[in-house]
Amino acid sequence: MVKDGHQLDLLGQDVVDFEERVDIPRLKKERLERVQREMAKADLGGLLIFDPLNDRYATGRRNSGAGYMRSFLVYAIVPRVGAPWLGGWSHHDQGVPLEGQEGPVESDSTTRKGSFWEFFTCGRNVEEAARLWGKRIRDQMNEMGIAGERLGVDKLDFYAMESLRDQDITIADGRVPMEKARVIKTVDEIKLIRQACAICDVAVTRTRDAIEPGVTENKLLSILTATNLEFGGEYIEARYLTAGGNTNPWLSRTASDRIVRPGDLVAYDTDMAGPMGYFADISRTYLCGDGRPNAEQLEAYKLAYDFVYESMDLFRPGMGFQEIAERCPPLPQEYKDQRFNLIAHGVGMSDEWPAIHWPDQSLSGFGNDPDVLEENMVICIEGLASKAGARESVKLEEQVLITANGPEILSKAPFDERFLT
Repeated sequence: MVKDGHQLDLLGQDVVDFEERVDIPRLKKERLERVQREMAKADLGGLLIFDPLNDRYATGRRNSGAGYMRSFLVYAIVPRVGAPWLGGWSHHDQGVPLEGQEGPVESDSTTRKGSFWEFFTCGRNVEEAARLWGKRIRDQMNEMGIAGERLGVDKLDFYAMESLRDQDITIADGRVPMEKARVIKTVDEIKLIRQACAICDVAVTRTRDAIEPGVTENKLLSILTATNLEFGGEYIEARYLTAGGNTNPWLSRTASDRIVRPGDLVAYDTDMAGPMGYFADISRTYLCGDGRPNAEQLEAYKLAYDFVYESMDLFRPGMGFQEIAERCPPLPQEYKDQRFNLIAHGVGMSDEWPAIHWPDQSLSGFGNDPDVLEENMVICIEGLASKAGARESVKLEEQVLITANGPEILSKAPFDERFLT
């Protein structure tokens, strides 16, 4: 048995005596404290977590694969006070204490009926398995001293919802408290995000250097991905690397076997989870070959670049989301139909709250929340110039830390200087 669970995360890390680096026990302790503070505000006795990123944030457990995104095999209950309980397919976590807690955390057994109710594992017994699972959750709430209190849930399916109701468990929303907990970054989260951005800068530059006539979009994406893995990153969340006509409309295509030709634009949005799952989410666009950009490419690049950097100073503590939307530079009419669906968004272990919408258009239809930026939020500013009927789009994006003195750009990935001179 590992004496100190956090030592698993220190393998491969340099140990030095001349500076403070990422403190893994503090990282996980402070994240759990943030979750439990938001639970108290929401009047939740417990929080039942299935989203693997929420699970990782609150408990330190790593279940970030796509399989866990679509299933209910792994979950946890976080009480308002005390240590979390790990449920479901969690035998790998038995006996390993979570940082900030004393001693091992109790864990469910994968051989016990009622640990989960997936059709994959239970087949025709799904309904009975869900009934037993609901009883298991009720019993665990009794053991944790939170029976009769509201149980927040971040996501659930029909069978499980009915099972909890049959056990007279009062269910409440758990997604909002989790989102609020994650929005302000701790000192160690900021260090990890800086590290992710540094790795991303290398990956973006290596990919740029590989752009030449005859290379494919897939080959370029493989370089971006491999560089992230080489430096200890974990995965890339999307395949947004396209060239030439595949760039317009943006998001209508992902990386393919398309061959890049001289004079094509190559645009990519990294969506890159670096070490410990923290994101570097920047975008760059480069011209293939040694030639000069044409007039249409120059116009689009200037629009995207100017939008990001003329908006930049708005991203400081106390600025309201709607105020930012109203004061950021407007796009020309011919670029509005295909503009990016957000002006900016939060980022941590993935895209997170807040979403800052256009003043006249929003993804939800409800517009901007009446909230303001706060110090230690991390925000991505989206610049997209995509004109209907044009051959190509330009995608640029910067990731910034909101500091007391204004926005700090976290990436140093180069732009294509042929567009800026």
